Amino acid sequence: MWLLTILLVVIYFPVFALLVIYGANLYILILITFWRRKRLDATPSEVTPFVTVQVPLYNEQHVSERVIDAVAHLDYPLDCLQIQILDDSTDETRDIVAARVGYWQAQGLDIEHCHRVDRSGYKAGALAKAFPTARGEYIAIFDADFLPHANFLRETIPFLQHDPHAAFIQSRWEHLNLTASWLTRLQGVALDSHFMIEQYARSRGGFAFGFNGTAGVWRRTAIIDAGGWRDSTLTEDLDLTYRAWLHGWHGLYRQDVTAPAELPPTMTGFRRQQARWQRGSIEVARMLLPDIWRSGYPLLAKIEATIHLLGPLVTPLMAFLLISYPFLLLLGRLIPGFVIPPNSLDFLGPITLAPPLFFITSQILARRSTLNAVVGVVLCQIIGAGMAMNTLRAVIKALLGQHGEFLRTPKFGDKKETVWQSKYHVRADPGIALDIVWGFFALLAAILGLIHGHNFVTLYGFVSCLGSWWVAGWTILPDIRAAFRAKRLAVA
Repeated sequence: MWLLTILLVVIYFPVFALLVIYGANLYILILITFWRRKRLDATPSEVTPFVTVQVPLYNEQHVSERVIDAVAHLDYPLDCLQIQILDDSTDETRDIVAARVGYWQAQGLDIEHCHRVDRSGYKAGALAKAFPTARGEYIAIFDADFLPHANFLRETIPFLQHDPHAAFIQSRWEHLNLTASWLTRLQGVALDSHFMIEQYARSRGGFAFGFNGTAGVWRRTAIIDAGGWRDSTLTEDLDLTYRAWLHGWHGLYRQDVTAPAELPPTMTGFRRQQARWQRGSIEVARMLLPDIWRSGYPLLAKIEATIHLLGPLVTPLMAFLLISYPFLLLLGRLIPGFVIPPNSLDFLGPITLAPPLFFITSQILARRSTLNAVVGVVLCQIIGAGMAMNTLRAVIKALLGQHGEFLRTPKFGDKKETVWQSKYHVRADPGIALDIVWGFFALLAAILGLIHGHNFVTLYGFVSCLGSWWVAGWTILPDIRAAFRAKRLAVA
């Protein structure tokens, strides 16, 4: 019994401290956002550098044609522009891409269809293979669901020319289908908080911040100096960012330059995307945190980089506090004089206000509709807590060093009415069973918290319960609908 007590308390208080640090850091990022508010400036150069635009894609039947047309319409001198469509497709997307590339070649554009017969290394492998044939001094990258504005290169390249130590420049993501559903609205809130505050504050504060894998431009020499693209993580963009940072490079961020993209319209797609991002971040942390702490960067920069890379641990740590709660109550009954650590949870109040304030501030800065923004913030909190088990599975796989498959997030373009019938629709995974079980446990913890007067446990338990069941239901419902639809068609 004493061994269990020591184990729980020894783990409990460091977890508690880490959550306090994370919440406090959100306040710091908000303060930096307002305190160091300024716009990047660059002196226009008379030299027009050669630029290569790369579009990596894989089985993107619904969006491949429109992204090719978008990059073909970029306003940049044709004699200084090369476009590479990095196509790993195994379905009819390959023919769609070939036809559209052929059309633009006939218009005099320097565009090529780079098709691989295998998908080794996934996106990182495609970028690495095409790199030797990319002739650009700068390399712009756009994922298949992005639609860059025509003036994108003219609004980004001069800043890299102006700052020879900048490895890349990142633009802000906007959302093509923000108002399609409440699922897309809550995703918009989460991404707005990342781009309006996190990216902005880290870039202005002089800290490392991540290249987001798309809607940005890299300096060719920085990629070479950092060791090139590699497929050792599921987030090759974050990996390259920190390797470049360790070699003395830094990034630039333009919040006023946007690139619209599609938000996953299904919960299964959203879960898959989040799991990949969170798993990749922990993988990068495993590989690079020792080098970061051995580097010559200031202590504050190392701490901020650590918080950045280990951010996916927050939700599982919160889940741990909830899991330990009933056992700590039991120990309080069995061991005379045992001080129940859950009493300390009520002191998390100011810290737990940080994420809502973080989201609300981003919506104000992004100038979103007030009512929709408020609902989106509430949903973001509920669904975020409900994704605990999805995040936990991703984190465990990363910590165990399992090399996972790069599972693409399905994109549907303008085919929203046929999302559930599309061959790209991802069906519910067995992990939702754990979400449902977790919902019952969270409900139990909430009831115990209510009985014992622990307000934080009560609130977080109920939110986790609601979120978990909501996520599970949102995941299963499309498959149930599809099954009934198929049954009706069979009968007909």
